[in-house]
Amino acid sequence: MDAPLALPALIIAIVVCGGFALMGALYARRQSTDAAAFNQARGSTGALWSALSLVALMAGTWVLFSPGEMTSYTGVATLVGYALGMAAPLVILAWLGPALVRRYPEAAGPGMMARARWGAPAQLLVSVLTVAYMGSYVVAELTAISGAFGIVAGVPAWATALLVATATLSYAAWGGLRVTIFTDGVQAWFILPLMIAAFIGTIGAFGGWEAAQQPLAARADLMTLASRPGIEAGMMLMLGIIAANLLDQSVWQRVIACRDDATRRRAFLLAALGIIPVILMAGWFGLWYAARNADLANASSALFQVIAQATPAWVALAVLALALILVMSTLGSLANGLAALVAADVASFRPGLSPRQRLAIGRGVTIAAALIAVPIAAAQPSVTYVFLAADLLCATAVVPLFAGLLGVRLSQFGLFSAVALGMACAIPAFPRPDFVTPWVELRPLLHLPADVNAMLVSFALAVVVPLLVTVVWPKAAPVR
Repeated sequence: MDAPLALPALIIAIVVCGGFALMGALYARRQSTDAAAFNQARGSTGALWSALSLVALMAGTWVLFSPGEMTSYTGVATLVGYALGMAAPLVILAWLGPALVRRYPEAAGPGMMARARWGAPAQLLVSVLTVAYMGSYVVAELTAISGAFGIVAGVPAWATALLVATATLSYAAWGGLRVTIFTDGVQAWFILPLMIAAFIGTIGAFGGWEAAQQPLAARADLMTLASRPGIEAGMMLMLGIIAANLLDQSVWQRVIACRDDATRRRAFLLAALGIIPVILMAGWFGLWYAARNADLANASSALFQVIAQATPAWVALAVLALALILVMSTLGSLANGLAALVAADVASFRPGLSPRQRLAIGRGVTIAAALIAVPIAAAQPSVTYVFLAADLLCATAVVPLFAGLLGVRLSQFGLFSAVALGMACAIPAFPRPDFVTPWVELRPLLHLPADVNAMLVSFALAVVVPLLVTVVWPKAAPVR
């Protein structure tokens, strides 16, 4: 806790939050916002702005916490897996997105696609999983920014969460998706330069690259790409990140917003290239932290621990500015994505609602999401654990859902059976908050070594069991 930084941190918070809130509000005044425009921006954005919006959406404040935490435990192999895992869903969607948009041209996301393919119960299943993930993402974002200001400047968690949520919703709840995409694009121009500035500033504070890396010379376990624990953790992260982002409604809003299929491919591939260096630089702080601290009790905030211990004030303040930009870009998109999802579901089950009523529902959900998340974030749960728990649920649905949407013969009962069996196998194997001890030890039953990453076992079950059901089901019970 650094009291001298409290006033500069407060000024930065007011300038950043106030500046983007004003920018978003002014842009919103120029837009006509009806129910459709609030939740969709179909065919309205080009490749560059879509890519910028995707980078800003996916690189939330969590990137200043989670990559460093995971890397501090299992090293550079995990960090590479994390970076590739963040790029992978974007690469997949560069082709999956256009294919599904052509197949379901009127659908605004996986939930509506599931309704067109199977019916209302399938839509509800997808929506529940998506809301669980996106709600957890909102909590994680507010938790992360509150933790950042608490560590660096001693600001109470509730105050930071409330300020950021209020500033972001001041334009996201008013102008909807088009405003959010616009502010995301502007915010993205700041993300990589500020991350580079923090990275180079920290290296300078250590006395240069060689001095920064010198303590890692004695930690070959962290620096080898052949580390089995690192590879296992990286594989687990890739499975979880791919699954969650394929169901994220705010990501699918960007798929729909692109002008055409060629734009979608260029935008998502460009965003995949843009997200990798952000993750690598953020995660490298975890290596520096682990090499200089025998006790990893504060690994969840490794980047901020390094900043607080080793760098001048300007680096800390640059990181706080970066954290604010990251959280505002992501929080607005998530809140609007949740609003779009809920509004679409309500409209599907109650088609008699007027456009004005659907718009009111969208704005109400946007505000409610943040109001619920603020007190949870103030309690400061583990950002990484919150993410991974939600990722696991999504992982059980990804294979049967998208296989069915692409034409694999799988009935609605088959879809539900695949997801239910995946959850039944994967949730008991999921680790406790210590990330090591599973709730139910299944490794001996699976004839796996006792030291295999428990989280990887859980995610593997979440993917493989539904995959087997998806493959076997058409042969056992042929359907359309």
